Amino acid sequence: MIIGISGMIASGKSTLAKNLAKYYNNSIYLEEFQSEDKIFNQFIEWFYKGVKNINLAFQAYILESSANTLRSALIDFSKSGKICQTNHIFLDRFNLEHYIFALISMKNKPAKFIKAFDQLFNKMIEKEQNPNLAIFIDIDFDNFKERLFKRGRESEIKNYEQNEEYFKELHALYRHLYEKLMNTYKIPYAIIDGNNKNEHQILAEAINIIEKFDFSK
Repeated sequence: MIIGISGMIASGKSTLAKNLAKYYNNSIYLEEFQSEDKIFNQFIEWFYKGVKNINLAFQAYILESSANTLRSALIDFSKSGKICQTNHIFLDRFNLEHYIFALISMKNKPAKFIKAFDQLFNKMIEKEQNPNLAIFIDIDFDNFKERLFKRGRESEIKNYEQNEEYFKELHALYRHLYEKLMNTYKIPYAIIDGNNKNEHQILAEAINIIEKFDFSK
């Protein structure tokens, strides 16, 4: 089954997705983006530096790249003899979530930009790529900031001050918009309180959620 691991930037979703893929044998982990993805890295650097007129192109690239990666993974998954009913694909964030980033990053754009992105988004979202179950790691802003600096990504740290208000707004709206998306697309989801918990505690909670979930529905 496809299981999406979601949450605010630096919430620990990548760590959880990796740990779940290790725990569940014959499952796979799909990164949100690959560290050697030069296009993504350039876009994210421009974004945090405040380069103008890149948001629509950036979001379109993310949607296309993520969809292509998952499409290829599903083909490989099938060819390898793995069965979706018993094996899992763990997604480090999934395409629907990028709508949240788009809404906030393009909030000051003319309405036609949002309309254009809505049309693009609706065309590119493939229902079969939506997760069967989503797990959201919820953290408060203080935990977010601590984790952001701890993981030490240069583009985030060097440009933190000029992006602090963006991070605060993203954090304030993320869970509400996420739950709205899950309800709109009828995706079952669970929330883990990730505040002041280590990766092993969060992993244990996620395993419990997965073990109790009825994937036959």
